[in-house]
Amino acid sequence: SEIGAKERVFLKGCWPRQRRKQVLSVVDESGELGRGIPAGINIPNYDDVRQNVGFKNVSLGNVLAAPESSDRITFLGDNDQEIFRAVQAEAFELQVGGHELLGHGSGKLFCEDGDGKFNFDREQTMNPLTGKPPQSWYRPGETYDSVFLDIGSSLEECRAECVGLLLSANTDVLRVFGHENEKAEDVMYVNWLLMCRAGLVALEFYSPEQTKWRQAHMQARYGILTTLLRAGQGLVALEGEGETLSVRLDRTKIRSVGVPAIRDFLLKIQVYKST
Repeated sequence: SEIGAKERVFLKGCWPRQRRKQVLSVVDESGELGRGIPAGINIPNYDDVRQNVGFKNVSLGNVLAAPESSDRITFLGDNDQEIFRAVQAEAFELQVGGHELLGHGSGKLFCEDGDGKFNFDREQTMNPLTGKPPQSWYRPGETYDSVFLDIGSSLEECRAECVGLLLSANTDVLRVFGHENEKAEDVMYVNWLLMCRAGLVALEFYSPEQTKWRQAHMQARYGILTTLLRAGQGLVALEGEGETLSVRLDRTKIRSVGVPAIRDFLLKIQVYKST
C-alpha cells in the first residue's frame, strides 16, 4: 500500500523527521461550495496538530478520475497531446498522493514553548543552507500563519507540489502506484508536464489590478514553472505566442536538471518554514 511503502521511501530532507502513523482514505466528492474542487486533502489544517498528534489524508477518487475535455489541450504541442491524455489521470493521482501524504504531511516547525523549552536540539541541529545552528525559530504564541501571513498558503502549497514532483521521479514511488518500466517513465513525464502547463494556466488567477494572486495553488505552480525555466539547459521552454503558446519539456533532462532544481528550491522553502 502507499502508506506501508511510505516508510520505505528515503527522502533527503532538511533534517531527520519523526516517524508517525498516517492514514489515507479514498472517498468520492458529492458536492463542493467554493471556487474549486480539491483532488486531495490533508487534515486538520493546523501544523501543531499535524506535528504533535497526527493527521489524515483524503483522496477524492471521482475528482481524480474526472476526464479532461475532448478539445485540444491548451499550452501543449502536437507531440504531447496523445501521451498527455493517455496517462494524465494516473500522473495526477501520483502527484496528489505525494503532495498530500508527504508534502503537507512532513516538515517540522522549530518551536520554543512558554517555558523556554525547545522541540529541537539547538546545538546539534544544523541549517543546511548555512551549515550553522538555526538562528530563528517560532517564539511562544507564534504559528506558521501568523508569521507568513498572506504568502503562507502559497508557500505551503509550493512546498507540497515540489515534494510531489520529486517523488514522481523516484522509481520506488512509481512502483507503489503500480507503474513500472516504460509506463512509469511516461507517467513521470506527464506529471512534470502537468506542472509546467499548470504554471501557464495559473496566470489566469493573477490580478494585475491588485498585483496579487487569487489562488494559492496557482501561485505555487507559477513559482515552480519559473524555477524550472531558470534551471536552463533546455529543460523547459516556452514556444510560440498568443493562441499558439505552448510549453515544451525535455523528458531526458527531468532527473539530471529538473530534480536538482526542484530539490534546491524545496530545501529553501522547508528551511524558511521550519525556522
